[in-house]
Amino acid sequence: MKIICWSNTNTLVSGSPIIQNGKLVGALTHVLIDNPQKGYGIFAENMLETSQSVAEEKLKEAS
Repeated sequence: MKIICWSNTNTLVSGSPIIQNGKLVGALTHVLIDNPQKGYGIFAENMLETSQSVAEEKLKEAS
């Protein structure tokens, strides 16, 4: 698994994309303070499902 770092210090930050075999598979959510090379992430599929559910709920509220 490859995590792309977007900062000048080459450190991992929340929101960093997780790339696997050239494809976006998720995003970094937490980095361990004691070991910044380890952390937690969320799958891109889960993010899409959640965003779709939120969008549908907002549409229902608006109507």
